[in-house]
Amino acid sequence: MDTDLDLRPIPTSVRTLLCHRDVDLAINCLSSVLKFSVDPVRLVIHEDGSLTPSDRIKLAEGLPGSRIFDRSETDSIMSVRLASYPNALAFRQSSVWGLKLLDVVIAESGLCFYIDSDIRFFRPFRGLFVDAATKGRSVFLRDTVWQAYSIRPWHLLDNRSLQVASGINTGLTLFDPDLFDLDYVDWFLKQLDWRYLPAWTEPTCWAALALRADGHAVDPRQLCNLYPSASVTNLTIGAHFLSSYRANWNSLLHQPLEGTTALPEDVRFHQLRPLSPLSLAANQFKRKLQNTFGSLSTSKN
Repeated sequence: MDTDLDLRPIPTSVRTLLCHRDVDLAINCLSSVLKFSVDPVRLVIHEDGSLTPSDRIKLAEGLPGSRIFDRSETDSIMSVRLASYPNALAFRQSSVWGLKLLDVVIAESGLCFYIDSDIRFFRPFRGLFVDAATKGRSVFLRDTVWQAYSIRPWHLLDNRSLQVASGINTGLTLFDPDLFDLDYVDWFLKQLDWRYLPAWTEPTCWAALALRADGHAVDPRQLCNLYPSASVTNLTIGAHFLSSYRANWNSLLHQPLEGTTALPEDVRFHQLRPLSPLSLAANQFKRKLQNTFGSLSTSKN
């Protein structure tokens, strides 16, 4: 018997959601997780039903050891698990973001370690994909620019007592399933007026869950969202290549994954705080101004 093999730690299953369009991007970014996570990981790919046979070959070659969780399989599992949760089931059936809100947490057992396929790491790190990071709590990315939520400020003031964490991005979502309150999620999704911006329903629900699950965020100096104003420094271990601004960071996205002798960085976490109605109003007003003047500038050009 090979005792060295017996002493190796069991890799953590890190989940992601993937479509046909993003296969090459996923191989580029997720291979950096395999390379730079000191804590051993294996990837579990939740596919949205669009992967082709050639995609699967690419993924097997580019992300060795990964497992694909077929949409047909998760559909069967989730139809049973959501049978008593009609609003959650309807959301999952109507939006791919339902897979990100529901499937990655409850389609299989164990702690949820989820990462988007457009997050890339640049140097060794540890302490992110380990039980201690998420047991008894939740962890997200910190959004230092926008409150990307589907609600309006007055929704935080009515008698439904909604509270959401300030400034999260769900490109990284670590969650203890024991704290994932499916009754609450189903109730949340029943509030159709909380979908002012429907595409942001999923992160808004996570932001509400975060305050019910000891929410934390990774230090944004270590893992940042790449807005045009972002700074990549010697503290940065990785970045989220947001689709709207990805072209701004193309050279960083495609730099070679080189070996390094640098010591691994310990990932740091910050406690999340509730978002106030005033702060949400100010942020939404700022976004409206930016969108308005940005559109005017584009039309003049």
